[in-house]
Amino acid sequence: MMNYKFNKNFARLYGIMLGDGCLSLFKERKKTIVIAGSLQDDVPFFERILQPIIKSLIKKEIPIRFRYSEGTIYLHFMHKNLFDYISSFNFPIGKKGTKLFIPKVFYDKNLVKYVLQGFFATDGSLVLTNNNGTLYPRVEANGISKNLIKEISDFINIKGIKCNFYEAKRKESYYINFNCQKAYRIQINGKENLKKFVRLIGFINPKQIEKLNRYYGCTKI
Repeated sequence: MMNYKFNKNFARLYGIMLGDGCLSLFKERKKTIVIAGSLQDDVPFFERILQPIIKSLIKKEIPIRFRYSEGTIYLHFMHKNLFDYISSFNFPIGKKGTKLFIPKVFYDKNLVKYVLQGFFATDGSLVLTNNNGTLYPRVEANGISKNLIKEISDFINIKGIKCNFYEAKRKESYYINFNCQKAYRIQINGKENLKKFVRLIGFINPKQIEKLNRYYGCTKI
């Protein structure tokens, strides 16, 4: 197996995989990596951030594919060595399920913040709510893996950023009709916590950075 550099870019990729990526055995033997996003607002992230990260690891540029009927974009490529390297950290093959976690080695190498940058770039969001003419910021992230979402919440709280963890509320009929699993959420409220989040973790998705800059333009944090 190729020994990839265990660095910031790989940590970011791992976080992206925890969010919107998967390892798939195409026709039960071809080792495929898939990362999906929104056609509406994720193209800059794929072009400016994700493609360069992948290229830095495998020395090859992977083209973005478009699925217009579903409003999605994705990278879909076969690469045995990178597949095996990601899998070696106990990343699941196929459906990711509910048992995701951040491997200990990322803590040992002080790379967890970069894993979180990747995760928040895919499954996170910056929400700006108009509260009587004042923008109120909120950082959120969602997932079905309780272990992972709670782990991220704990890490953020340890960093001194107040982070709330709770089960996301959905109507009972939603579960019945779609056989959907429970979802969990972390939420970081207010300008002071946002300021700490930006300093200690940070955003890498251009759509979130653009929204942050809009908030900076309206109020000082």
